[in-house]
Amino acid sequence: MTVDITGRHIEITEPIRKFATDRLDRLRGVADEIMEVHMVLTVEKHQRHIAEVNIKTRHEFHHGEEESSDMYTSIAAVLDKVEKQLLRSKGRNQDKKRRSSHGNSVVSSTTVVEIEEALGQKLPRIIRNHHVAAKPMSIDDAAIEVGDSTEDFLVFRNADTEKLNVVYKRKDGNIGWIEPEA
Repeated sequence: MTVDITGRHIEITEPIRKFATDRLDRLRGVADEIMEVHMVLTVEKHQRHIAEVNIKTRHEFHHGEEESSDMYTSIAAVLDKVEKQLLRSKGRNQDKKRRSSHGNSVVSSTTVVEIEEALGQKLPRIIRNHHVAAKPMSIDDAAIEVGDSTEDFLVFRNADTEKLNVVYKRKDGNIGWIEPEA
């Protein structure tokens, strides 16, 4: 963990540095994966003591800023704030892990070959032949087109309803028509 403390309009004395690093060491127990810490300590008009901290962990970035009339109070408050952020994100990560493990408790990995062997017959395969362009046309035009072609069916967009319809050749020699309901 690299710690960088910057002072603006304030000299970073050894007691301030020791206080900040001791408080940061407490965060190590909360999050073991802290990689970088950058702390900016600012004094404005000799009254406002602002402590700002940026913590980079392995997966996330946490930021906190606090202001008070004493620098030690600001440092303690900002590190408490970031500690709450770290605890919250740690809890969220644990909840995600728990939820994902419960959902997939029983996993079946049977293949098509195993199912075919169990049934004693081959299952039909789905084979994609070509794309169908659903042209807008009337039912009569679609029936004439499927009757003249070598294809067994025709997918088209009904010119009256603007819905997809199917016209197909029946085994008895007639033409069938499939129209979806509402």
